[in-house]
Amino acid sequence: MNQLTKLLNQYYTDLYKNQLGLKDYQKRVTSRLNEEKLSSQYNSLKYIKQIENLINIQLKDGKKILIVGAGTGTELMRFLERKCDAFAIEPNEKAFEILKIKTANKIKREKILLAVAENLPFKSNFFDFVYCFTVLEHVQNVKQSIQEMVRVVKRGAYAFIACPDYRYPWEGHYKMILPLFLPKIINQLILILNKRDPSFFKGLQMVNANQLKKIFDDLNIVSIKIRNFFPQNNKKRALSWVDFIWKKIFKSDSYQYWLLKK
Repeated sequence: MNQLTKLLNQYYTDLYKNQLGLKDYQKRVTSRLNEEKLSSQYNSLKYIKQIENLINIQLKDGKKILIVGAGTGTELMRFLERKCDAFAIEPNEKAFEILKIKTANKIKREKILLAVAENLPFKSNFFDFVYCFTVLEHVQNVKQSIQEMVRVVKRGAYAFIACPDYRYPWEGHYKMILPLFLPKIINQLILILNKRDPSFFKGLQMVNANQLKKIFDDLNIVSIKIRNFFPQNNKKRALSWVDFIWKKIFKSDSYQYWLLKK
């Protein structure tokens, strides 16, 4: 087992088994060991192509791209394959170490930084595109993180943000139905009753589409919420009736996808 495989195995075993208590953790860990080559939910290429179709801009060949919250690097590697001038920030030190190994000899070391979304270490109007996928629910300050992404993207350029909509009764990290529209403490108690560690849940920002829309309006930027951006295949069959009710009556999806134009 090489160093990269060992670190990935440790990182995702801790996440899926120890923090989230997923029964199929081993299968998920194995999937992440070669995540860039999989045609699965971890394959960000399909997201990139969908974004290109929506904004009619090719995200390749020298485009200056920032990945906010790069994790273990699947999005970064995709943008590098497409010959983008890619940059990335990641606050988790273990994920950052994996990033450095993955990108060795592929990118200048100074283009991947141990940093937080609330304080992006880049000058204003610098990037052609900002990509932020399932990160906002993990930051300390949602509004400040969005302000920073808007600050660093060029005038007329776009930022893409995807994150859960926590009005919807499905928690995608724990892969289980939860009444997320109720107070956080109730969901923590439900996790405990299901013998799941609530520590990870305690750190989540319970963002929803209405909250984000207010932030976007306050920043005076163009915001486009994309419905049915990509099919969600990770929900159990038991959730199908809930999905129908929430989408038809409450107009809420499990995930929210936004394009922001500065």
